[in-house]
Amino acid sequence: MKNILEYFVRIFGQTLFAIISFFVIIFLFSLFFIGLGTGVGVSTSSFNKLKNIEQTDYNYVSGNKDSDNKLLTVPVSGIILGSAPEEDFGFGLSDFLTYGYDIVDTLEDAAKDEGIKGIFMPFRTPGGTIFGSQAIYRAIKKYREDTGNPVVVYIEGMSASGGVMAMVAANSIYADYGSLIGSIGVLGPSLTYFNKPIAIDGGLFGGGIVTKGGIEQTAITAGRGKDIGNPFRKPSEEEIANLRAGVNNEYEDFIKHVAKNRNMAPEMIRNEMGAQIFDNKTAQAYGLIDGTQYRSEAISSLVKLAKLGDDYKLVKPVHNRKSLMNQLLGVIYKPSSSRLQSGQLAEQILRQQICGNSRQLTLAYYGHLANSICR
Repeated sequence: MKNILEYFVRIFGQTLFAIISFFVIIFLFSLFFIGLGTGVGVSTSSFNKLKNIEQTDYNYVSGNKDSDNKLLTVPVSGIILGSAPEEDFGFGLSDFLTYGYDIVDTLEDAAKDEGIKGIFMPFRTPGGTIFGSQAIYRAIKKYREDTGNPVVVYIEGMSASGGVMAMVAANSIYADYGSLIGSIGVLGPSLTYFNKPIAIDGGLFGGGIVTKGGIEQTAITAGRGKDIGNPFRKPSEEEIANLRAGVNNEYEDFIKHVAKNRNMAPEMIRNEMGAQIFDNKTAQAYGLIDGTQYRSEAISSLVKLAKLGDDYKLVKPVHNRKSLMNQLLGVIYKPSSSRLQSGQLAEQILRQQICGNSRQLTLAYYGHLANSICR
């Protein structure tokens, strides 16, 4: 009996040791790769790119499944920003925003794939930052120049301001029925001034101004106009003039940009169109789009430009952005509470990126961030 008990104790100990050893090896393996990224002359951002390598595979969407000719779908959705944060929240923000330099990477990869014969780009965006929108424009233009392949933009509901700035590099632009197109204009920095406040209820952007108590505010700056945007002093005429000049310069560049790429007269954009947003028929009359089509018709237009006949398949890229530990342990699903926390954190980062800088940036955006996202 004693020998049997000792046998089971020994077996249990060996099993427990094996399990602990497995997790220790996994942990050390993870530390090795982290050290590879941070301790051997490779930057943390480079390691993040290493662990978040995107697969080169594509998911089938429609068309001839056996075809070797691929048409790649690259959507532009939501607010257009510049670069994505390094952190991986495991939470999809593709419906809320597009990072312009992600589009650059996607189209650069597509240009290296000889099987990709054209790009189909659904646009549903109110615009965003000028640099993010310009990044998408340059990426489309470079893809066309490097490959000779066509790019078709398809507006699904809206392409405004920065969306127009980005889309005009395409071979053809079509819109779904009932879309809105235009808003060729820019929004300058938003400045707030409180005239002789006594107290603030609920914080600077909280419950508003009340008349109880006193208020004291001190700003330590160097350089004339460095504290522009301070809500407790009026901006000077010089500061307003400088801001207005900057906005006007961006506006003139925007007009020339659209006019050159869509073969339109700058005077017509400036004097007739202004920064208004238009329905399909009016937008086509002005030359902003090439027509109104259903999605299938727009895809057929791309197929025709690519001269593929019926021998094609529409695909979308497969992204693999699971963390290194998730990949090692095969963890795919998170608890619902973790997904909720990731979503809240991602939303917080999103608001910080958009709202924190929007008061100082010049934007190519349709609408008012303060009345929607930045409340």
